[in-house]
Amino acid sequence: MRSLLIATVVIAIGSPAHAQSLPGGFAYLRDIDPSIIQDIRYATSNNFVGRPLAGYGAGECVVKREVGLRLRAVQEELAGQNLSLKMFDCYRPARASLDMVKWSQNGHETAAERRYNPEIPKTELFRLGYIASRSQHSTGAALDLTLVDLKADNSGKYDASRTYADCTASVETRAPEGSVDMGTGYDCTDTKGYTAAPSITPDQRIWRKRLVAAMARQGFVNYSKEWWHFSLPGAGGAAYDFPIQPRRN
Repeated sequence: MRSLLIATVVIAIGSPAHAQSLPGGFAYLRDIDPSIIQDIRYATSNNFVGRPLAGYGAGECVVKREVGLRLRAVQEELAGQNLSLKMFDCYRPARASLDMVKWSQNGHETAAERRYNPEIPKTELFRLGYIASRSQHSTGAALDLTLVDLKADNSGKYDASRTYADCTASVETRAPEGSVDMGTGYDCTDTKGYTAAPSITPDQRIWRKRLVAAMARQGFVNYSKEWWHFSLPGAGGAAYDFPIQPRRN
């Protein structure tokens, strides 16, 4: 699997001295629209692996420039409704996908990991299509995101010392994400995380439809097993493995 993946990857590893250099066609989303909220979870320990993933040297959303421009258009529409996009993941270095593969095969599962996949063993996540060993994220054309109601109290922060309910539980008991209640947490590998899941409330369904509709107006397509995952057809191409470095102001 590793050799197959690396054969498709364009290697573009920068040095700290060139921390802001990106391959042609890529951009930092902050340089296109700094108003879009970012919570790049794989650069932190607040994710299903429980640590930063390989290649995430900074919590920055990197995208193909065309993708970023369309996200800006979505954000401009949402601003009039007192809403904002919040990015969870954008470009993903191919090495991070390999890191996920290794994690799935390490032979044990912690209680914190089970919060994200309460009913499915992690060894099954790739076979069932919840995680891809060759991710479209690595092309810069796929995104994980949600909506934030700017009028709401979004002050709740993740606390690694706390014990939270699993990702399918009520918004009051699962880990806080500072966003609207979509019915599950981000990266919830459960049928309740399917975009059209019948088990969510009417209000949660309205939020999901609102997000899908806003993204669709700019050409983005949702992945039916993950309400948070969108891609822009035609904007992808080769997979990349350059690390995400801090953006210079």
